[in-house]
Amino acid sequence: MKDNRLALLLCLGVFGTLIILAIVFFKERIINLDMAFQAFLILKSGSLEIQSGRFGAAVTQVWPLTAQAIGLPLKGVLLAYSLGHVLWPACAAFFCWRIGQWRWSLAIALVATLMTTHTFYWLSEMPAGLAFLCAVFAWMHSKGSLASFRWWDWSLWLGALVTAFYFHPLVLYAHAFLCLFFLLEMQKPRAWAVMHLVALFIFGALAVLKYKVLKLDWYDAVAIKRQEAFGKLWPHWFDIESNRKFWDWSMHDYWLLWLIIAVCVGYYVWKQIWAKALFVAGWSLAFVIMVNVPYYEAVGQQFYMENLYLPLAVFASIPFMFDVLQGSIKSDHLAQGGMVVLVALFGLSLFRIGLNHRPWTEKLAWEQNFLRETATRTNRKIVISEKQVPMDKLKMSWGSPYEFLMLSSMVNPDSARCLIIHESPDRFDSLLTRPRLFFGAFKNYDFGQLPKVYFDFQDSSGYVRW
Repeated sequence: MKDNRLALLLCLGVFGTLIILAIVFFKERIINLDMAFQAFLILKSGSLEIQSGRFGAAVTQVWPLTAQAIGLPLKGVLLAYSLGHVLWPACAAFFCWRIGQWRWSLAIALVATLMTTHTFYWLSEMPAGLAFLCAVFAWMHSKGSLASFRWWDWSLWLGALVTAFYFHPLVLYAHAFLCLFFLLEMQKPRAWAVMHLVALFIFGALAVLKYKVLKLDWYDAVAIKRQEAFGKLWPHWFDIESNRKFWDWSMHDYWLLWLIIAVCVGYYVWKQIWAKALFVAGWSLAFVIMVNVPYYEAVGQQFYMENLYLPLAVFASIPFMFDVLQGSIKSDHLAQGGMVVLVALFGLSLFRIGLNHRPWTEKLAWEQNFLRETATRTNRKIVISEKQVPMDKLKMSWGSPYEFLMLSSMVNPDSARCLIIHESPDRFDSLLTRPRLFFGAFKNYDFGQLPKVYFDFQDSSGYVRW
């Protein structure tokens, strides 16, 4: 019971800090690329906007949707979206604590912070999916075996596994890791192994169904196409630019993650648990190669690649919480030993997260400054070439129309502005004289299609090239 209370207090501290950061930096997090685009779609339709079939994203989209439904202004909707990405894993951690799985609560907090750096500001479905997956395993462990399932538990379990699978494709590797890791616990009864084998089989069947039977979404099809790099590069999988980039990022941002993995492997070697030592080390390194080879030219920026690496936090956190802390520190002395270690880990991770707001704040500041500089122009609808702006600061241009729209409309709905940065601005030349058209990265919208309560366009002039 003592450990249970300590776990709750520690999770409250971690997620409380993340909530503060999510409030302070809500514009950096939401008026940014994917989140700006999805917030735009949610406000436009007044419903969930699931992208690429990742319907697990509903657990974070429901927050801004609720804020919109109760009539909050744009700032309130965007703030709710930012908070939702923290409140969801916090709810998952509390669920684990409530069912008596306090180690899973702390594991969720570790997964949410141990590697997270730029992915606190560039948001995706991956962190929410990993938190959900951990909650599913916590529930499984509270049952102990399939024999403990009541008749309605089966449909809940299957539905939960399907949902976890459809958060993000790489959640598959975190799921396989968890199943195999707990299968290596030889002292557990046979029913325990059967439960994890069935969970592994279900995910495998889902993977076959999605990638071999059903028609692939275009985004997933591109990802599958990238897998051809394994054959193209063999046997030079290690001598590639993406590995060198990852090494640099690891030394600068992810060293704590690799320290924990090294501690776990060292602990298993010390205890002569050779299977787990080889499994944790081998799976982690193989996963890095599995991600890096398709991106061998290092075409992805760090924030995007970091999102793909996030399952590494699961590979580090679970062995650490369930073996290293449990085996090296007596449970009734958690406050003296384990708490000190965990507080240090969380403290370092939260400090790193807070410190890395700078490039995202600079990006936001540039856009706000550009809006101010162009506010008094006669023609305030502007099409801009990537060559005319600092792309090293802006990172990607496709989110610019939604970002500029959100930033301008937060002042007042009738301050809504239409600006777009594009690699091929001439594609809009034939539309420059359409004053009531909002230029988007993928689709253009008539002003009448957008909610006036949030975007009340007053500028009746046409577009101009910058």
